[in-house]
Amino acid sequence: MVYNLEMSQLASLLLQAIEIYSYMLLIWVIGSWFPQIQGTKFYRFIDQAVAPYAKIFRNFIPPLGGFDFSVIVAFITLGLIQRIVASLLITPAL
Repeated sequence: MVYNLEMSQLASLLLQAIEIYSYMLLIWVIGSWFPQIQGTKFYRFIDQAVAPYAKIFRNFIPPLGGFDFSVIVAFITLGLIQRIVASLLITPAL
């Protein structure tokens, strides 16, 4: 019983971390449209945390016509990871 509680807490923490990272990715995308924001400490922190993840997808999907579609794949991948974590770690109470 304690094991299930610990796994549930771990799953909850992981799911919250993925959700926060998704919001960071969204802030990073929106901030890329506003050059005046890009110089702030907050945006640089977001950039350092998110750019390496986005670069993984940019290596496979280059920008087309000024639009970076790799970020869409990055969001979809985060959503899939979130669902996998939820299905593997969250078990119904017996």
